[in-house]
Amino acid sequence: MNTRSSPAKLFLAIAIICSSIQLGMADNATHETSAKNVILLIGDGMGFPQLTLARIDKAGGNVTQYGSVELFMDGMEQTGMVKTSSANSLVTDSAPASSAMATGEKTNNGVISQNSAAIQGKRDGENLTTILEMAEDSGLSTGLITTTRITHATPAAFYAHVDNRDNESEIADQLLASGVEVILGGGLQYFTGENDTDPLGNYGKRGDERDLLNEFESQGYALVYNGSSFQKVDSNTTERLLGLFDSSHMQYDLERLSGVERDPSLAEMTRKAISILSRNPKGFFLMVEGGRIDHAGHERNISKNIADTLAFDEAVKVATDFASLKNETLVIVTADHECGGLVLQPENLDVYEAGGINPLFASGTTKTQGPRYDFITEMEEATHTAVDVPIMASGPGAEKVSKGVIDNTRIFEIMKEAFGF
Repeated sequence: MNTRSSPAKLFLAIAIICSSIQLGMADNATHETSAKNVILLIGDGMGFPQLTLARIDKAGGNVTQYGSVELFMDGMEQTGMVKTSSANSLVTDSAPASSAMATGEKTNNGVISQNSAAIQGKRDGENLTTILEMAEDSGLSTGLITTTRITHATPAAFYAHVDNRDNESEIADQLLASGVEVILGGGLQYFTGENDTDPLGNYGKRGDERDLLNEFESQGYALVYNGSSFQKVDSNTTERLLGLFDSSHMQYDLERLSGVERDPSLAEMTRKAISILSRNPKGFFLMVEGGRIDHAGHERNISKNIADTLAFDEAVKVATDFASLKNETLVIVTADHECGGLVLQPENLDVYEAGGINPLFASGTTKTQGPRYDFITEMEEATHTAVDVPIMASGPGAEKVSKGVIDNTRIFEIMKEAFGF
């Protein structure tokens, strides 16, 4: 035995072992930050005040109980704040806000997933690739859920490319071509010819005679139009599902709960979608929108706003419960913008302790000059605002949302990085 070579061999062995450990650590790091599935939940119009008001309602307005009350999204691993401006406005609408999350680029108000060269209704821009399209191209399954029309701005941003969010017939055409496996929401009127009635008995609004429902069915989609039919869908055998439950937007949750033939809840739709999409061994991308939080804000309707925020939170619970089974699903909860300028002022303006709160939607008002400012309501509907909105996340890559304030375009990058695209 040549003893002179032993130290060299020993050092070489140690180097190989250290290298192996480092590679193993790198592999583990990659595993910890990569996701098989991504679920993005968007509370349209849901700012920090809307979350606070939902907690207060959940506590029954009791200040003693309020301290221990939590929404399901409050228990997520990471939290942060998101800037929401569009390419041409500090106050965004849902089209560019959702397009920023879907594509990672800013665009102008009214534009769906085209770059900032596009001007609403006047000029097309370059089509931007969305996270959903990347998922489809990679062999993942995809799903879209909303309580608005499925052709409305927020869901449309993930599959369509138009210079005007109001072109909902064209948006519906692009949905048919998108390959999305699970589609749930409202909007039957844009899938039915203008001289025909949809399955709920209302005339279509397409502007042509095209029957998209028949075309979806010919592509292998199971079609459902009410809650009872939805409940009968077998997740173990259904490959593609199109559920459109209203001619326009779905009902507010308060209306849904009082109906005889109930639409499925946002949580029920989320559960069904996950059970279908999760059968794909490669993974899935799912976007879930609580869209009518925004509409209740525009209407200045406190009770509807609270109920739809809590219904959205129930959908968050479904997503996080699924994600907790394995550490392979990134769940992100955020908003596209705040709507209404919700103010949680005291019920008694002179003595705070004398009562609870008197919430009001203050946007859409104007201040008038004088010795002191007076405010007058200028608009019947409340407006969007420019304030930052919350973001919460759990799962692989969740820590990336907690970097102080992030731009909404960063949400796309976080999802893209999680998938490894």
